[in-house]
Parts: sequence; structure tokens; C-alpha cells
Amino acid sequence: MPLENDTENDTGGTSENRFETDLGEIMRYTGGTFVADRRALLETGAIRGRRKAARRRATALTAGVLTLTVLGTAGVYATGGFGGDSVSVADATPTWAPSLGPEGGPSLQPGPSGESGPTEDSTSFMRAGADQMIKLLEISLPALPKGEFSKQRGTSNEGGPGVADASMVYDDGYGASLVAISARRVDPEDPMIRQLVKCGKTSNGSTCALGSGGGKTEQGHVGGGSGGGVKVWKSTRISADGFLLQAIEYNAPSSTGTPTRAEPPLSPLQLHELTGCVERAFTKYGVMNAEAFTSPRPVQNSWEVFETLGGLVPAGYEEIGRGGGGDEGYVIVRDKKTKTKTFLRVRLGHGTADGGKVVTRSEAGLHSGTSGLTAETVTAKGLRVTVTSYNAEYPHKAPALPAPPFTGAQLSAIATDGVWQTLK
Repeated sequence: MPLENDTENDTGGTSENRFETDLGEIMRYTGGTFVADRRALLETGAIRGRRKAARRRATALTAGVLTLTVLGTAGVYATGGFGGDSVSVADATPTWAPSLGPEGGPSLQPGPSGESGPTEDSTSFMRAGADQMIKLLEISLPALPKGEFSKQRGTSNEGGPGVADASMVYDDGYGASLVAISARRVDPEDPMIRQLVKCGKTSNGSTCALGSGGGKTEQGHVGGGSGGGVKVWKSTRISADGFLLQAIEYNAPSSTGTPTRAEPPLSPLQLHELTGCVERAFTKYGVMNAEAFTSPRPVQNSWEVFETLGGLVPAGYEEIGRGGGGDEGYVIVRDKKTKTKTFLRVRLGHGTADGGKVVTRSEAGLHSGTSGLTAETVTAKGLRVTVTSYNAEYPHKAPALPAPPFTGAQLSAIATDGVWQTLK
């Protein structure tokens, strides 16, 4: 293509304008001869974008964890927590949790075969809508015989490094309480991230306990106080697929509100299980698992049954193990002097009130020589409480003692304790 530069015959304006016009024509002509690999260009751009987002995320996460290190104790909670009556978990995270910036990131959906593109994307990508997180929280909490959910709020994550969360006021009939869950992608092998599931020094009456399968549960007061005021309990776990999962609850409808009950609605074990529900709701590709919604596995009420039983173990004995399911719970108790271990079980059911009578009876175990002593009563509200003590570590094992360690009077005291009336 010839290049004209005849200023005398230039009818299109100045020579500079004519030069720009000719240059444009050349570029259009030349551009038409290129056949670009658009897929390669897009993939290269996506990879560069993911790497840049990963660097931003690592920088932000490191800064957040360094803040944790400076603050030192895990018993200090942020007074600004869930300010107001309904806010998101992002606002409620205690000051010693990592704070990630809301920068954008790649947004690649997993393919039909389950592949999610380049390897580095599958470990950092996350997509969860606010409505999905709210629904997950609703179906994960223990079934409510009475009560209601209200003031639901959530935060979406459409592919960035930030958090996806949900919060609501949960009223189980014993007092309205704020409950919340959150999830974000992290590197599960990062030493600083691992510190988030370790218990450090506590103060002002706060406690920290490690849960089964990893994670920790903390109990304290808003603002780190030790006396009255709003209690806040928090469970944290890190999944092998790279999720930081948290569940938080209060004994008030907000962090600055008036307590409506003595304790938050979920026991520490139930709160730990709630983070497990959140973990199961995500696939390793960072998208939500449909099965978590079609076949939900809510937190079990049975946690409170055996936790309550553990608190009623007679003096001179200590609990060294526990378990249960549904309306049944058990604890393994050990004689502090002889170190002998035996089995103590409680079963709850429906019955007809009979004036508070207590019936005791003996029964055989599942192993030769193993026996149990049972005390049973029905409360005025129609709750049947059956407590059994065995002379073995388990009903199906060989006996450790000639007879069950607890007397009928001791078992009757457990069965008639008023605490069973308060279970949900």
C-alpha cells in the first residue's frame, strides 16, 4: 500500500491529520493479516490475573495474621463485632482474625468434567452467594420445635479472595441470639494460618479448647470482659481443601444488646459441628456443594444430652470420654482412686407424668458378667429420663467391677435433676 505525503493536494486537513489517517489505514490492513490464538491470549491473561490476585491476597492475609501476633491473646474480642441488630460476619470477625481485602480475582467456573482450569485456580477460587450462605445457616442449625429466624443478612463472594458469610437472629424459644458463619479461601499449610486453630494464653475467664478433627472453640465476653455482659463463643477450623471456616454466637440479639439468656444457644460441641456443616457445603473447587442443600445434616441436639450428663457425674469420679446420638448420651467415668473406668448412659423420651416417681431396676449387659443398674422417672412435662450405670467400660465389654459403681440413690439424683427440663 503506497504512502502518500502530498501536502499540496491534502484535502483531508493538515499533514498531521493526513498522516494519522494513512497510519490508521496501514494498521487496519496489517491487522487483517494476523490470526491470533485468542484462547491462548485469554488463558495467559487469566493466569497473570490469578497470580496478581494471589499476591494481593497473600499480602493482605499476612498483614492480618501479623495483627493477630501483635495482639497476642486469643481471649480478646472486638467490641465493634456485630454492631447493630443485623450485620454480616465480615463486620463481626474479632480483631485477632485475619482481615482480607475485597480486591477482585478470577471468576472461572469448573468445567463439566469437574476441572477448574489451571491448577493454581482450584486452590484459590471461591463462589458463594449471600442467599446460599443464609440458607446454609438456616438448615444447619438444630431443628426448632418453636421459635424463629429473623434479621438474616449475608455477604456474597463472586470469585475474589474475600469472605462469604451469613448471620441471623436465632430464637429457639429460650432467648433471641445472634448466630453467624463465614468461609474464605486460605493456604492450609501456611504456618501463620495454622496458628488460628491453636490455643494461646487466655485471660479474664475466657477459655479455648481444641476440637476433634482439628479446629478450636473459644468462649469469652465481648470486649474481653470477665463479668456480666454479652457472651461470645467462636469456633474456627481449617479444611484440607483450603477453607478458613468460622461460626460465632452470642447470648444476645447483637453484640451490644442486652443478654436474653445465660449462655449462647449452641453448646461448644454444637458450635464446632456448625463449622463442619459449612465445610461440607463447599467442594474443593470453591463452589457450593448441592448435596449440602438437598440432603442437609443439621447440628445434632444430642450434644447437649451427654454434655449435661457429664456435668452430673457424682463426686469422686471424673469424665474421660463421651458420645451419643439423638436423645441418648453417655460418658465414660473413672474412679479417681482406683482408676477403674465404667459406662454411664442417659436416654430421653416421652412418657406420662406419674407424680415424679423413680423406678430402679437391674439389667444384664451385652457381655457375660456385665450388668447395669437403672433409675427412671417421668417429669411433670412428660419427659422420660432413664439413667443406667454399668460395671464395665462399655455394656459389651467384660466387667471391671462386681457391680455398677453408682447406687440407686445416686442415679435417681441424676434422673430427677431439674436441668433435663431445660434441654431443647
